[in-house]
Amino acid sequence: MRNDERFLVAFNKIEKHFDQKLDDTKYVPFQRAVYRLRNSDAAINRYSNDLLEFSELRNAIVHERTEVNYTIADPHDQVVATIEQIAKEVTAPQQVMPTFAKVLRTIQADLKVKQVFGIIRETEYSQFPVYRNKRFLGLLTDKKMLHWVAKNVSGDTTKVLETSISKLIDEEQGTHYQFIPRHTSVYQAEQLFIQSVKQHKRLEALLITETGSKDEKLLGMISPHDLIEIP
Repeated sequence: MRNDERFLVAFNKIEKHFDQKLDDTKYVPFQRAVYRLRNSDAAINRYSNDLLEFSELRNAIVHERTEVNYTIADPHDQVVATIEQIAKEVTAPQQVMPTFAKVLRTIQADLKVKQVFGIIRETEYSQFPVYRNKRFLGLLTDKKMLHWVAKNVSGDTTKVLETSISKLIDEEQGTHYQFIPRHTSVYQAEQLFIQSVKQHKRLEALLITETGSKDEKLLGMISPHDLIEIP
């Protein structure tokens, strides 16, 4: 298959996906569809500039064809490979599960500060979902613990180290985590972190459950650092 044919196959796949998402009774031009969908679809938003450029190239291929088997605009190999990859990402974006599935170290709220420091010292864990029995209370991080200890220590550290983790959770102002369902795309997850920065809010982690309910079993967790490796 020639490059122009491969390009059009991928482009038409994206355009068909747009039509299905818009479900409009009237025809919506490709570029207008990009503008309409990028506000609600993280994958489309991520690749919106590329998609708009592909629309221009598609028009050149289709409308400036001088012969049946000849086109003025013949896309390069890299352009074809790029639109084929974007077609995959837009029509079937990678989901957070199983990409970010992990066994999380949860802790009970009645544990003492010194006990959690011991867990941090002996393991590589730095973020701990906190529960009282099976009820989720909050997310504790090593940085949050150090900040709390530094703020409350004065002379004898025994009292501080014997404090229950529940006190740290109770004193926390606001929530710096969010629950998301397992079918969330990695681009939606990325967008949540980006939005938190724009809104000057601190989002430390996304906690993954079956439907996004805090009452369900934790399946995984995403930190901003985890998304660095997403292309």
